[in-house]
Amino acid sequence: MKQRYIEVPSTWDELTEADWRDVLKLRQLVATTGHQLTVRDVRIETARRLLRNHGLKPQPGNPQWLLLVNQVADTLDWLWQDLERGLSLCYRSTEQLLPMVKVGQQQLLGPQSHGADLLFGEFRMAYAIMRNYEQRPSGRDLNVLAGLLYRPAASEELQRERQLRRWPYEWDSMEQRERRGQQMQPWQVWGCYAWFAFFCEYLTTGRFIIDGEEVTFAPLFNADPAENQNNVSGKDGKHGSSLQRICLTLAESHVFGTMKEVDQTPLLTVMMKLLQDYEQLERLKKAAKRNQPKK
Repeated sequence: MKQRYIEVPSTWDELTEADWRDVLKLRQLVATTGHQLTVRDVRIETARRLLRNHGLKPQPGNPQWLLLVNQVADTLDWLWQDLERGLSLCYRSTEQLLPMVKVGQQQLLGPQSHGADLLFGEFRMAYAIMRNYEQRPSGRDLNVLAGLLYRPAASEELQRERQLRRWPYEWDSMEQRERRGQQMQPWQVWGCYAWFAFFCEYLTTGRFIIDGEEVTFAPLFNADPAENQNNVSGKDGKHGSSLQRICLTLAESHVFGTMKEVDQTPLLTVMMKLLQDYEQLERLKKAAKRNQPKK
């Protein structure tokens, strides 16, 4: 095999859209074969696909090719793990690697990377669907979630007047969302879930760059990012309940106006306001403590 340098992804953030599609298709194969494949089988097949996507033509009969595939497979423990519940794709990225999904002659647009264009109402609905799925798994909930997040492009008028990229989430019914999800490939539907589930986890522990500043919303969830980096998508524990509580409280309290105005507010704007209120309250508490008379 001719010597050449190939860059193979070593983290989720290095995956290309082509890589992500192949990984999702392979994950779907694992799911439909009843998890008969071993973690080594899957890592080897993933290595083949990654090498092909990054410019190296497969050479099945070449010993050097086989050696290289096995060497790359040895590095993929960040991608595939053999857990107690079975072989698992350990998705951990807020990068949106399925930017457009084609269904027949129609193109469906998903949310932007890092939740940049998610509205609070859209997030609130998607979060409720995800929680319902994780408590009582069903294909219907996954389809509804995918159909909520992936919608046709907004009209020019809506783009101009409401600065929307996608058809408004409040314009359709659960049945319409489910039909959109049913028209998508199963690997695409699961990819929507994987992205949104990790985004929910990252929202409670990660760091965002907003207006050039690094921001973390962890204080709102009583979470230390360093201590909770392995918590999975708010499925269990205080992160999930805190996120659910914030969703419900904001929806009911009209902090940002009427219910409709709350739902039409960008999610990260809502989170920034909550964080500012929290930090102001903390400053007032510290000032009050300093001003207490000494005993």
